Amino acid sequence: MTGWVSFRGAAAAALLTVVTVSSCTAGGSDEAGTCKVRHELDQITSRFPSFKQLESTSWCGIDPDKPSRSLPSQNNIRLVGVLNAVDDQAVLKDLENPALEFKPGMPKNVPPEIMKLLPEGAEWMMSDRINKDITEDLYFGSFYYDKRSGQVLFDCSNPFRKDGPAPVVTSN
Repeated sequence: MTGWVSFRGAAAAALLTVVTVSSCTAGGSDEAGTCKVRHELDQITSRFPSFKQLESTSWCGIDPDKPSRSLPSQNNIRLVGVLNAVDDQAVLKDLENPALEFKPGMPKNVPPEIMKLLPEGAEWMMSDRINKDITEDLYFGSFYYDKRSGQVLFDCSNPFRKDGPAPVVTSN
């Protein structure tokens, strides 16, 4: 029965994503399948509130199934980008926390439009615990911290807004 609850929870999260991610998909990619870089802070802070206030962000929404579509479908979106928290020292402090078990890592297939925004010589680190804490196991997401700049690279599938209603999980 637990698996059914997890499935229903995931389905509820996906349904909520259909409603809430639509606001970040308009203009998400152009006809050539490249991402259109956007900078709206509220779209990212509402999905990743653990970073608190953001100094800046650059991101795009991509339909991973049909990258040549002009708009990602409303039920499947890859949100990939970079953020700079106002408190970058908190990000760097996380990296020093041995309980978070950071290890070197870098996502695959980062859009070139985002790659060119990443700091030169970055040392990307990732933590499964950080990923779990941010996503709350409601969607797939990976977060990579740069040891040098404190910048965060994110790569997520269907992240929902946390300033909206929480997904409903039932035992039926």
